[in-house]
Amino acid sequence: MEMTPLDLPVLPDVVTEAPVAGGYPEAFRLDSLKNSHLDSEPLAAEWQRRAQEELQEKEEWRERDIQALRELVEAEDGLMCSTSDQFLIRFLRAKKFDYEKSFKMVQRYCAMRSRDPENFEKTLPSLAKESLECCLQTVLPHRDQLARRVFMFRAGKWNPSITSPQDIFSTNLMCLELIAREQKSQISGIVAIVDMAGFGWEHIVQLSVEYVRNVVSLVQNSFPIRFREIHIVNESYMFDIIYALVKPFLSEKIRNRIRFHGTAGFASLHRYVSPVILPSDYGGEREPFNNSQLRLALESAEDYFQELRTYGYTNDQVPTAVYDKETTHPFPAFCLSGTLPE
Repeated sequence: MEMTPLDLPVLPDVVTEAPVAGGYPEAFRLDSLKNSHLDSEPLAAEWQRRAQEELQEKEEWRERDIQALRELVEAEDGLMCSTSDQFLIRFLRAKKFDYEKSFKMVQRYCAMRSRDPENFEKTLPSLAKESLECCLQTVLPHRDQLARRVFMFRAGKWNPSITSPQDIFSTNLMCLELIAREQKSQISGIVAIVDMAGFGWEHIVQLSVEYVRNVVSLVQNSFPIRFREIHIVNESYMFDIIYALVKPFLSEKIRNRIRFHGTAGFASLHRYVSPVILPSDYGGEREPFNNSQLRLALESAEDYFQELRTYGYTNDQVPTAVYDKETTHPFPAFCLSGTLPE
């Protein structure tokens, strides 16, 4: 199949089917992750235009905007993180250059490390080798029809007897950290595909309400990357249980970006993600699902992840103002890893 770039000037806030013609810059491009953590090249003109159209980013104001966010970060007592241009612009792009929202995301990004340190215990490639060898996650080598990265997670392949939920959080986070270092991905956002085949009760009982809250927080307001689409495939009736637990925490915007495709093959998924870039085991034209390239990319970024582990709040004292009034759950005492309610 010929790789014909597709066109969509401005991405909508809801998931739409892929266009069928046009010339979107770098659609379907083979774009290796191996050097993504070293991304510092000036953006091409078409990406600068895209940043301005979609994120209100203006080249002539960029330094001023970064400095404004830097001053907010430096004025925050106890906050420990980088104040480099490369680090801060991730948050500005994630929040369309709204200083207040960008700063709030920096606070949450650092607070989650202090607030729930158990989720970050293996956020070093050298500590996560066993989890990564389970081949649960990958980042596709080709960008999609809108030049976005595609992250895939095979939730049903998770073996709880050897990998904890916290290990999953750590490895997924590291994948997102690599993607978030890419300037193009900061601008375009990402697509996530979650495969629920094989996900059952042995997985559900490992998850607490607090853990689910942390995962949702990562996706929608604590991590500097825009999740443009989330596709759920091979979900069974068991998924209804976990989605009922997740849904109260989801914003309307994120709910609108989720699509469920069921178990009747991948034709539905292909309406949104072209088979041109998908692995053959998802009805695509590429090699079967593997994460060898991703693992190499992570290994080469060990020093970067070591630095990230120093971020947080002094003595883990997170100001209460960092979090807005958090969404309450209809079953606040319900913990799937404990006793089920009557």
